[in-house]
Amino acid sequence: MNKPKTFQLARITTFTALSVVGSFIHLPGPIPTVAFDSAPGFFVALYFGPLDGFCVSGMGHLATAIINGFPLGILHFPIALGLALSGWAIGFINRKWSMIPAIATGVAINTVLVVLAIPVLGLAATLSFTPFLFLAASINGMLSSFVYIAVKRRLRM
Repeated sequence: MNKPKTFQLARITTFTALSVVGSFIHLPGPIPTVAFDSAPGFFVALYFGPLDGFCVSGMGHLATAIINGFPLGILHFPIALGLALSGWAIGFINRKWSMIPAIATGVAINTVLVVLAIPVLGLAATLSFTPFLFLAASINGMLSSFVYIAVKRRLRM
């Protein structure tokens, strides 16, 4: 049964709001935008697919950047686009193969996007920030995976 686009819009806005909530839960790191804002985007990509993952992941990062005062300035826009592509990739890979390579790809893309911070932070600071970003992306990925597995089992899909 085909559901109206209104359901999809409501789902995207609800999970984007959860990204905003997650953006207030910061992980240790030198840049305050390292938070639990990616977990809802990762989950949506796994559960609902690439388009929803694209939207929630991109808007979730922009919301986090706004809340934290845009510490990387205009660079948050290409980072948000990269995270949106990460959400799309997670949804696509999960549908085509499985959850583990999907989350691994999402974490990798999320971590590699740190290169966009080099103009603001410099090379040394960016390299020192990378482990924090990788850890945060991994925690977000694991959290979303656990929720995805629990919901999938509960609904017996």
